[in-house]
Amino acid sequence: MLSRFLQRFPLLVWAPIRFVPLVSTVAYLSVLSSPLQAGKWDWTLGTASAVATIAGGRLPMVVTVTQSALVILGAWVVPAPVAWPLLFALAVIAVGELMMRRHGLPCWLGGTAYFAAMVVVNLPDLDSALMVPSIALATLPPMLLGLYIRSVLRVAMEARHQRETAVLEARAAERTAIARELHDLVAHYMASVAMRVGAARVALGTAEPEVGKALADVHDTARTALTDLRRLVSTLRDPASIAGEAGAALAEPDGLAGALVATVERARSAGLILDAEIDPAVTALDAMRRLAVLRVVQEGLTNVIKHAGARTKASLRVRALTDEVRVEVRDDGGGSAASDPRDGGFGLVGIRERVELLGGSMHAGALAQGWELSVAVPTGAVEALR
Repeated sequence: MLSRFLQRFPLLVWAPIRFVPLVSTVAYLSVLSSPLQAGKWDWTLGTASAVATIAGGRLPMVVTVTQSALVILGAWVVPAPVAWPLLFALAVIAVGELMMRRHGLPCWLGGTAYFAAMVVVNLPDLDSALMVPSIALATLPPMLLGLYIRSVLRVAMEARHQRETAVLEARAAERTAIARELHDLVAHYMASVAMRVGAARVALGTAEPEVGKALADVHDTARTALTDLRRLVSTLRDPASIAGEAGAALAEPDGLAGALVATVERARSAGLILDAEIDPAVTALDAMRRLAVLRVVQEGLTNVIKHAGARTKASLRVRALTDEVRVEVRDDGGGSAASDPRDGGFGLVGIRERVELLGGSMHAGALAQGWELSVAVPTGAVEALR
């Protein structure tokens, strides 16, 4: 649960680090500064500086200016000798983080404020020969370190972008090649099947009603498969869909319910005696889980027809629970865990891989009478489903 939460909000992984200066300041002023006793101004300025550091990730320039002002206050305006080393250290961190996170005008403004603070703090007490080296040592190292880290991060981000671009280009080339083969080979044969079955229906006429009904089912199934195949080819060739899964376009929120109903009706048309119960809330799942639900239902019902027989009694349950969606397909067609040919099929292997990628689990095996395919995929909050 915690790992999934941190994956959804990766910035929170680093959130505790922002509070380290506050904890360190409290510990220093209360314990570590002994035998010196921290006064009220030490606590006030030290706490203010530590709290300001928390916002350094979002407002680095504002934090740098604030820390610079606190350094001047602690040095010359109010008595805060115990807290002043902390103020200086946190100001150094602030200006370094500013140089790391920002560029251009914010860096100039924040850097100027920090430099002015160092001049104000060091000017009255230093010999003219030591003033320039002291100010340089107080300002240049944190600024240069911040600039160096920013350059390293920029190079790393550019390298990552180049890798992602190369991966997307490779995926685009693979998808284009697959789409070409699907269009030129599979779609051609599916169109030929649909055309020939349609011609057979016309030639048969009304002579054999049962055969005509079977041919009509085959013709409709072939046309549906051809339509889905064309949509898949179109999706594979769409550059905007490269980052997603190709089949996700077949399970859009407004189309999942229809796709599930169509799958159930095709199974019944094939002769399956099917009791189906589908929770409408599954349409509110994200694209990957919608597609997983559709594929599990299709594979489960296809396996029942293929291995248990067309006249088998079966049940389908698709339920959206509080934290997971469950899909169960059962039949009374017999078979055993040792002999049922579904036990090692590639279809079930693909379903297992798809489900495990989503953090779910799959069970497939023989019952006392029949076979069961059960899949559970975690979803999220209740609001995501209902």
